[in-house]
Amino acid sequence: MSLIPCFLFLFYVYVESVFGYFDWGAMFMHVDAGVLTPGVVLECLVNTGNTILVILVVLFGLGALKARGTLTRRLDVALMAFFLAANPMLTRPIAAAIHLNPLHDFLSKRFVDITSLTKPAGTASETVAPRNLIHIFIESAERTYMNEAEFGDVMGPLREFDRRGVSATNMVQLAYTNNSISGMVAANCGTPLLITYFTTRQYMEENSQFLPGLTCLGDVLKARGYQQNFISGWPLGFTGQGEFYSTHGYSSLFGGSEVVAAVGGRGSSFGADDAQVLDMSFDVLRRANRDGKPVSLTIALSGGHAPDGYLTDKCIGKTGLSPQAPNILHAVKCTNMLVADFIHKAEAEGLMRNTVLALQSDHLSAPSTVTDRLNTFERRNFFSLSGDGILSKAYTGLSGTIDIFPSILEALGVPLPNDQAALGVSLLGDRPTLVQALGQGQFDDAIHAEDVLVRSFWQLKPARTAGASEAEPH
Repeated sequence: MSLIPCFLFLFYVYVESVFGYFDWGAMFMHVDAGVLTPGVVLECLVNTGNTILVILVVLFGLGALKARGTLTRRLDVALMAFFLAANPMLTRPIAAAIHLNPLHDFLSKRFVDITSLTKPAGTASETVAPRNLIHIFIESAERTYMNEAEFGDVMGPLREFDRRGVSATNMVQLAYTNNSISGMVAANCGTPLLITYFTTRQYMEENSQFLPGLTCLGDVLKARGYQQNFISGWPLGFTGQGEFYSTHGYSSLFGGSEVVAAVGGRGSSFGADDAQVLDMSFDVLRRANRDGKPVSLTIALSGGHAPDGYLTDKCIGKTGLSPQAPNILHAVKCTNMLVADFIHKAEAEGLMRNTVLALQSDHLSAPSTVTDRLNTFERRNFFSLSGDGILSKAYTGLSGTIDIFPSILEALGVPLPNDQAALGVSLLGDRPTLVQALGQGQFDDAIHAEDVLVRSFWQLKPARTAGASEAEPH
């Protein structure tokens, strides 16, 4: 009776130790939409070998006691009850099903729908010369790494860009924004990734649509004639990233295999390394600037991925960090160096004129070899927004990655109702964000309880019925 509940409890402990949290929706999303390549899965298992060994020892020990008859029926029942009651992966959904949370529609009443901004009519008068956008997601490069006394010059290459424009110095990680795809949704759509497994699976499998009822950055820019490109070292199927961007206005998508095929080289264990991704991104940016259309280029980098990071060959021995420093610090520094080189090179060729540059961590780092050191500080995400006309300032109020969405829109000259889009508030102004007004605790509680918005987010819009067929990898 106790063996299966014990296994489920230990499975919960394992997932918490690897990812730092347990969430049914996120877990099913990763499994259903595409987890990782076999090489990365094997690497994760090797890095967590000690935890797996402890789990196996406990399970075999319990099984041996049962086989020898040492474990009495009464004690077996008691252990079963303990493991069931102590396992949040079981108790949380049961409690949520029994008791309707009073915050279940709290966020829906504060949600600002900007679907009207996707109407082409009148956009020419709103922006005479549309600004280009370069948006770079830097895996796990959280602002906490800027503590040089603890981590060295890991974030040094990005400091100059952080000082040029708006710098969010107090950006927390809200619920359901704690992995790569949910971080992208937050920054592009102004909301945490609200999902229910069966609804999500239906729309992704049957319609190839990702959050089809939500208006995101790509939808607004598509209506304004932007040529939109997404480039990632991961496979496009990883956690549904390809489906997300194709659903929301991107017509040019490149995953790891496409990048390696285009630029050459051996790639990485999961696809393409950061040097290859940025090399291809530069070529795409150069070609796009010749077309005369406004350009949106979104780049997803992966060097800082937990638990140990992926150090690009191009940076070996060149990070300037101590050889004894954990590999993940070298990997994060390497990616930041490559990003800085990419921007400097684009500036030298005049490709950054009339361009908004958004740099950000996709989320806080998952458990890694430096987690204990990170946890000694108040951990914060990194976000910097710069470009012509964007004044240099530090936004010190509490914010979340959901506030990146309206900030980018405002920087691009898109008019917003009261500086808000979805659940985000623009950081270019002085209005307090919803996170600041409510406090992170109440905001997270409302996110966990929300059951109104999630249905509308995954409800297929008639205009997008054939949307996925219009955006194919090139």
